[in-house]
Amino acid sequence: MKFLKRAALGILAGAVMAIGFHSSADAQFYKGKRVNIIINYSPGGNTDIQGRMVMRYMKNFIPGKPRLVFRHISGAGGSVGANFLSDVGKTNGSMMGIFTIPIMFQVMKDPSLRADLANDFVYVGSISQQTISHIRVDSIPGKKITSYKDVLFSKHKIRTGGHGPQSSKDLRTRLFFDALKIPHQPITGYKSGGKIRAAIHKGEVDMTADSLAGYFGRVIPQLIKPGTSIPVWHIGQPTADGDLVHAPSVPKSIPSFKAVYEEKFGKGKRPAPLMWEAISTIAGTREMLRILVFKKGTAKKAVSTMRAAWAKTIKDPAFRKHYKRVNGSEFGGMLGKDAGQYIKRLVNVRPELQKFFFDYARSHPIYKN
Repeated sequence: MKFLKRAALGILAGAVMAIGFHSSADAQFYKGKRVNIIINYSPGGNTDIQGRMVMRYMKNFIPGKPRLVFRHISGAGGSVGANFLSDVGKTNGSMMGIFTIPIMFQVMKDPSLRADLANDFVYVGSISQQTISHIRVDSIPGKKITSYKDVLFSKHKIRTGGHGPQSSKDLRTRLFFDALKIPHQPITGYKSGGKIRAAIHKGEVDMTADSLAGYFGRVIPQLIKPGTSIPVWHIGQPTADGDLVHAPSVPKSIPSFKAVYEEKFGKGKRPAPLMWEAISTIAGTREMLRILVFKKGTAKKAVSTMRAAWAKTIKDPAFRKHYKRVNGSEFGGMLGKDAGQYIKRLVNVRPELQKFFFDYARSHPIYKN
């Protein structure tokens, strides 16, 4: 019996030593190394702002304290950066993407997105975030816009800014205007939210939408406070039964699409079924607006280290306080495995809806010129 006890104690001690050894080895994995952070939009845009803010805190939880280097690979609504990581990204843990995810490109099988968002990446985590639409107050000639109702019943063509016909920003904005029967002129091809805001400043564009990070961090100080623009609406948060409700993260004074639609057409009214389903689907993409990913096949130690760092980051009181101050709401997001499962559900839409999105994107005025 004493022998068995000594043997058991020996095995336990060995296990503890092994755990300690592996933990120490994991801690050294990133020591003295560099990690390239790929941002799939231009510098100064919403993705860049939030990516840098996240890594400012996450780096504190990465053992070995690697040097972080940000690289911007933008274009095609975020597809170019995603393709780069999928095609030539390193799998030794030295390259990680922080992307605004081009989900709709995959839903519509757009050829500009070669990467398979559900199968070509290993997910470290994700961030959910609403977007708020805002408009120049002088967008309607001879009238100062003071409320979303001025836009809702306008007969004047509103110029909207976007990234590309297949991007969520363009699809969402066009669907809103078409469903609400408001005249509009889509102007697309801008590489970042920052470039669209610059176009608004110049008077080239009247209206766009920004994520909460961009809205509270850039739109309010640059456009709202100076009196150039006002907020009008947000898409809303999808529910399990297919409804869209006011997102808790958005101020009560900024109505959801559903509320705005009912304001114009009556309580309980909805757009045509496929259009409503399309808008609800895009609303679901807000639950995974930004992702942190490695290329598939990346070293397991790199993945486990970064996933652990992400899990600690989103619980960090300092991060959460900063996130709320910058984004105007509490943090919302997913851990790596959950994000990986969610994206698989998100990109698999029924054929009728996929065709609707494809045809709708191809009806963009840019294809008629």
